Amino acid sequence: MHWSSNRPRQTLYQGIDVDLVSAPPREPQEPCPSMVEAPAFLRRALERAVDVALVGVRRAAVLTGGGVDSSVLMGLASRWAERTGGTVFAVSLDFGGPGDDRPHLRALEQHLGCEVVRVRPEDAAPRIALLDTGADCAPAHSSTMPMEVEMLARARAHGAERVLGGAGGDELFGGAPSALANVARRGHPLRAIRTAHRLEGFSRPRSVTWSWVVRPLLGRYLPKRMRAARGRRHALVPTLPWAGPVVRSYLEEKRCLLGEANRRVPRNASERFATLHDDAHQVVVASGRQVEEHVSGVDCWYPYLDPDLMAAVASMEPEYLIFGDRWRGLLRAAAHDLLPESLRERMDKAHFEPAMRRWIEAAGGLASLRPLASGRELGALGLVEPAAFAAAFEQFVADPDDGLSWVSLWAALAVEAFLRGRAR
Repeated sequence: MHWSSNRPRQTLYQGIDVDLVSAPPREPQEPCPSMVEAPAFLRRALERAVDVALVGVRRAAVLTGGGVDSSVLMGLASRWAERTGGTVFAVSLDFGGPGDDRPHLRALEQHLGCEVVRVRPEDAAPRIALLDTGADCAPAHSSTMPMEVEMLARARAHGAERVLGGAGGDELFGGAPSALANVARRGHPLRAIRTAHRLEGFSRPRSVTWSWVVRPLLGRYLPKRMRAARGRRHALVPTLPWAGPVVRSYLEEKRCLLGEANRRVPRNASERFATLHDDAHQVVVASGRQVEEHVSGVDCWYPYLDPDLMAAVASMEPEYLIFGDRWRGLLRAAAHDLLPESLRERMDKAHFEPAMRRWIEAAGGLASLRPLASGRELGALGLVEPAAFAAAFEQFVADPDDGLSWVSLWAALAVEAFLRGRAR
């Protein structure tokens, strides 16, 4: 439910497949710039993506709490409103916790002079009903969906014709320290090593030179089979102690597929664009967006998934993304005038577990879902081991800040509730 299918054409709906075709090479609308020119180049591409997203719209909303990606969208949408005479406002989930967004949102509100509609997690409590009914004939598998639907509904109530969201920003702008291997490969190993030692915003390994420069450089010359084996070993696929044989088989197949993907290292702009454009996770993102549109009744758009914007990013060398020796460096430089300095310079992100804990407590608490923890329907389908699933649920009740449980265990609970609802 939460990840892409291991079968590229498969959707959640029986008898309905998608026709996935690898995208042909797409040329950016401007020539590839030098690194010095890259922030202005990206800024123009961002503006075009937002303009496309808001064609024919007079009043828009942006989902933002004060994170960098969504705040950049808010800044761009504010400039769109100034140019076109339209109006735009922010819709924010108002909660505190690690990586608190609220001070940054207040700074953005003052910087742009924008209207902000704040939604408390507790406001989404009535939408716990989605757990039984599902949404658009599918389980409401995302633990954040009730709050996101509430935010979209609030945007619609305030007159928004379209709502923009920042999905895809992590994949497009985050950058990777391993890109420094390209600098070394082009004949500048000392520059790559110095940059690695200055780099900010990434979790630092024991040896940045080895992990960020030498190992990825050597990895390009490994046989494809060895790269695939390394990819399987290091694939970010969780081990779920409550998984039944069907889920275990899916996870193992996912590890193998990720390993195979690791065989192919994008070496030019066309291959980088294909990697971004053909990412199967976009099917999951699009499906989630459609479900939330269906429930809330308002149109949603994710400008960071715009193919022309992807082509612009892919046309640049990967190390451009860590412009200024920092995580999301190029995006920060491109949006230097759109954001207050405190927000533009932040290196953390909000943790959403406190918000999810608040809304579920307002909806009756995790313990109220204990009848679902038997996994009766899931066990019959081979999706969970019922006893282990029940034990994992009790651990979740005891530790409601466990992020993995909010993703994986919640999805399983949602499917169990949906199946029982269908049975009734």
